Amino acid sequence: MMDKELRNLFEIKEDDKINVSENKQNILKHILIRLAIFIAGTIGFTAVIFSVSGWDVLGYLIIMFAFHVVWFVCILIEALILHVNGKYILRNANLIFSVVILILYCIAYIAIFNPQY
Repeated sequence: MMDKELRNLFEIKEDDKINVSENKQNILKHILIRLAIFIAGTIGFTAVIFSVSGWDVLGYLIIMFAFHVVWFVCILIEALILHVNGKYILRNANLIFSVVILILYCIAYIAIFNPQY
């Protein structure tokens, strides 16, 4: 701890904290980790779905849908936490990633169910 006189001399405040890790926000690593979880879960459920038959397929499809919903909600909660912590670059990356995934979900919905207007 520095003496109060030295603090006043050098104009150092006690509130000043230096966080080097906050300045270095690795977006690529951040997105790749979330994408890896998404792809691993999808490939895992798809492999299981192709190996079963009958009504089990529908059950695993519902579980895979629940996995995607929980994963998406976790991404949104993480974006909120990143906003509170002041990591705006990672928050924006999460939000852009969420929008891209929603667009992919919409394309998959149109491709699978082919709604007619």
